[in-house]
Amino acid sequence: MPVTEFARRLLFPAVSVLLVACWLGGGVTVDDTGLDLALALLALPVVLLATWLLLVEGAPRWVQIGIALALAIALVPALQLLPIPDALWRLPPARQALAVDLAAAGVQVSPHWSLTPYASERGLWMLLPALAAFLAACALWPVQRRRLLQVMLGLVLFNVGFAFFQAGLPPDSDLRLYAFDNGFGGLLVNTNHQATACIIGMVLAVGLAAEAKLRALRGETRPHWHWMYLGLALFLLLMVPLSTSRAGMVIVLPALALAVFASDVVPLRRILRTPGRLLLAVAVVVLAVIGVRAGIGWMAVDQLDELRHVMRAAAMAIGATHAPWGSGVGSFVPAFEQAAPAALQLPNYVNHAHNEYAQWWMTTGWLGMLVLLLVLALLVAVAIRLARSQGRQAVLASACWVALVAVLAHSWVDYPLRTLTLMATCGALAGVMLAAVAEARPRAHRQTRLDGQSASQTIVLTDELGDFPAD
Repeated sequence: MPVTEFARRLLFPAVSVLLVACWLGGGVTVDDTGLDLALALLALPVVLLATWLLLVEGAPRWVQIGIALALAIALVPALQLLPIPDALWRLPPARQALAVDLAAAGVQVSPHWSLTPYASERGLWMLLPALAAFLAACALWPVQRRRLLQVMLGLVLFNVGFAFFQAGLPPDSDLRLYAFDNGFGGLLVNTNHQATACIIGMVLAVGLAAEAKLRALRGETRPHWHWMYLGLALFLLLMVPLSTSRAGMVIVLPALALAVFASDVVPLRRILRTPGRLLLAVAVVVLAVIGVRAGIGWMAVDQLDELRHVMRAAAMAIGATHAPWGSGVGSFVPAFEQAAPAALQLPNYVNHAHNEYAQWWMTTGWLGMLVLLLVLALLVAVAIRLARSQGRQAVLASACWVALVAVLAHSWVDYPLRTLTLMATCGALAGVMLAAVAEARPRAHRQTRLDGQSASQTIVLTDELGDFPAD
């Protein structure tokens, strides 16, 4: 057996074990726990193996762009570890005031880009599991990528089952994972993140259903196997309300509608020609609109009863005082406490901004926002490519794309990417998406051929949902 083939066979179980470990030990929302270093060390061999495979066998252009952006994300906390001249360090207004306080206290510091270099270094290490999952997904065979999505779907379902188990335990039971009641979170301490996980699983189930139907047309699987995935998608849809996440309820139905159309479960080009499919499409859109309107009402209550919008506004304002450098990855808690308005002087410290974009702006400054814009531009480019593609790889890439967009949407009012569990899961989704979109086939199109004085239509051979040739 060639070395590269053996390495690819080894890579799939390695990244699967890493994802399982991240789900078992990475569901908390604090910046560091005793398991974080172990998960980072577990990710190192996966990073090395995947990198070696990508270098030896080469990577498609889409994967190369994705790797460059992944490295750019890691570069942000890495650069923040560097020392900078004192004049540049004092450039942000917040640091000018801090320098006055330090001088008054007689404290001398060695100026670094980050105000908390140790925390930024820790943040850099915490990126390793997500980077490992991303690189591994990029290097897998197509059949392994599908199985990796099945592994992620299985982990979401396991967590739902574990949440039911935890919810049924007495409050003082020794079997409780957390010392307090985390509701329907299961392995995830934050129930909002349980909603995010269920949405990811639902979207993946829809994509796997569409891909299974394509394989059934080629006789590669049972004819009605896709109904099992659709049943799992419906089950996970019903689990989102149990998380009590208002934002989850806003996002879940639009995500379902987008997944149904993007995965060609209901092909847009055939809807108008089939009354049954047209009725189904209208029903999905109506449900999505109802869900959004109901969720927006709940979010209005959320703004009255909670302080999320105040935290977001405060983080944006504090970030402006730390521009252009940002306060540093991992510095949110002390930087926020130092400049928070009186309304946020709470008995318990504020651990996150409850808005990933505001916190990223506050801690990373202009460089971080540039990287964020590049990531969003890549997602737009992938969407354009998928709109012109078909087949099994396009279906799986579309499901991953919708799942990532759902996570980014939830990040506007929460911080799902601040847990190693969801960060590593999204890294794997991004890797599968880019590797699959690179192999997706262009959509079949009609070609006109003149034959003497008459014109005839030559139709490119295609099946109902995609393509018969292997992709």
